[in-house]
Amino acid sequence: MAHVIDDEFLCGFFGMGTSPEELADMAELRSRLVRLQFGNGEDICTIDGPPDGMFFLESGVALVLDRDGQQVNVMHEGQYFGEYGVLAQQRRLTTVRSRGRTVVYKLESEDMMDMLRKHPDLYGEFMKRVYSQVSHKHAQILTLSRMQRGVLRAPGNRAPMGKRQMLIQYGILALIFILSALLIPAETDFPVFILPLVLMIVYVLITRRTLESLVAAGMYAALLALRLGVAPGYTDALMDTMGQVDNVFTVLVMALMGGMITLIEASGAVTAFKKLADRKIRSRRGTLLATLGILAVTAIDDGLNLLCAAGSLRTVVDEQKVPREDSGFLLSFLPTVLCSFFPFSLWGIWVVGSITPVEGVSRFSLLCRSIPLNFFSILALLACVLFCFGLLPRNRALREAEQRVKAGGELFPEGSEKYIPEEEEQFWGSAWNLLLPVIVLAAASLAVRSLHVGSFTMDSACGLVATLLVMFFLYCGQGLLSPEEFFEHLVAGIQNVTLPIILYLLTMCFTALLQQEALAPFFDQATALLGGYTRFLPAALFLIFTLLTVALGSSWAMFVIGFPVAAHLALRAGVPLPLCVGAVCAAGIAGEKCCVFTSDSLSVGGAIGCDPDRILKVRMPYSIAFSLCAFVLYVAAGLMI
Repeated sequence: MAHVIDDEFLCGFFGMGTSPEELADMAELRSRLVRLQFGNGEDICTIDGPPDGMFFLESGVALVLDRDGQQVNVMHEGQYFGEYGVLAQQRRLTTVRSRGRTVVYKLESEDMMDMLRKHPDLYGEFMKRVYSQVSHKHAQILTLSRMQRGVLRAPGNRAPMGKRQMLIQYGILALIFILSALLIPAETDFPVFILPLVLMIVYVLITRRTLESLVAAGMYAALLALRLGVAPGYTDALMDTMGQVDNVFTVLVMALMGGMITLIEASGAVTAFKKLADRKIRSRRGTLLATLGILAVTAIDDGLNLLCAAGSLRTVVDEQKVPREDSGFLLSFLPTVLCSFFPFSLWGIWVVGSITPVEGVSRFSLLCRSIPLNFFSILALLACVLFCFGLLPRNRALREAEQRVKAGGELFPEGSEKYIPEEEEQFWGSAWNLLLPVIVLAAASLAVRSLHVGSFTMDSACGLVATLLVMFFLYCGQGLLSPEEFFEHLVAGIQNVTLPIILYLLTMCFTALLQQEALAPFFDQATALLGGYTRFLPAALFLIFTLLTVALGSSWAMFVIGFPVAAHLALRAGVPLPLCVGAVCAAGIAGEKCCVFTSDSLSVGGAIGCDPDRILKVRMPYSIAFSLCAFVLYVAAGLMI
């Protein structure tokens, strides 16, 4: 018998003691275990197959696939599967496939049931444990699916809309459209663009549905700007938006980035630093600093680096007695904050595409120049570094967590049991499978196009294509993925960013329609009203758009308004444009961290196994404090210009 599935493991699994009779039964059971070995890509058991036994994973990694071939779980050595089908006499509900070389021990159905019949006292406890595990995994899958969708789910949207509510809501919307078409003349001095903005803000505040709010406001703006009717006008506006070179470039980059991120996850690189962390980290401070470091080197996507840090440090966090709330503090701020410092990240690509074009100014260059002026991100990063060294004052939730652990209590707060346990999210991979693509992305984005044209040109699309070529040979050459699997994951990654791409196109369409509504006179008047107070413009932009993001629950929707307003006012008021862009970027992050109904807390809680409400209590006081400090810094920066 190998060292993992040994007598101690089997006794614990079946709940048996050390009496002579039980030891004899255990020896007989052990003799009936059949050792099986599977190569990479071989199926250990298949969906709808007969429940002919259960399996104990001795070594290697096994992927759990649903009926569509999508990965829903990963199992490691020391885990088991197939027991529910044997007990319930049901066909297999999933396919379990070997990743690399895998060794399992199979216990035939008859042998397992014979053991339980000989010890009826064990049957009840065993059934309860199996049922608890199945129910727990069902809750895990539901939680993980909410994380992966990344869609805002406000309390008011959990139940289907009733017919009466639907009639009232869309009836009012139709009435607004009809009255506006009849009563607002095509030529008017009234700032018509305010109406679609007001509609979008009010609509999203009522419904908490960002996508629907953008569509409704975009149709309204098309009706007022183009006077072609709702359907023809909005269709033409969308086609114009999708035909613009800048928008095509941004959509291509977002799609390729989504594919790259999914491929990195499929390679096992999400937990690439686990072995190094298990071997090197010997203190609580080291655990927190390692969290910061892993988040920093994987800052191409805030979801990816969250999973990397949570997955790689799952063991040392428990060994060093780090409360879940401490990990939650770092993971609540750092994923997005660190991505905001990296212009090649998915967050950076979104912002570059959303920034209002200014003649003679590169949007990528503008984002890079605004990074040192994103005061909220800088403050949050400094606070996290101080927290790692124990120098940041702890709020009430963190103090309670520390006292609970010191008193010998659990590392996680009450109510965390139903969230995803860390040990089942990913399998262990090589750090180079993550670091090399990130390095190639940065270098190729700066060098590939520049070498071709003979002058410096940053092209993240070329960088991503070059990176995907490197990843193809890197992953397929190691046998991690077959060519077919590589392209399947690439397509799945593109599908994962469908929602951000749609939101981006709707955002750009809405912005373009607003700019057709004679914005220049309004901004001239607004600048004149500011008078000698233009130096406070960055602070005002930060405050207003932070509050707007809190209300909308999404920085994506806020950027629709924020970047055009910031660009027009900054140019007219003579305020440095990078400072105003930095203020809007900071407002987007600050607003999401101060908002109580975003999916941020759920994502963090699901990644580390902690009650999201507790994560929110940890994050909120610091978010408000950082926002107030950032506001003061923008006031000071405005006075110094």
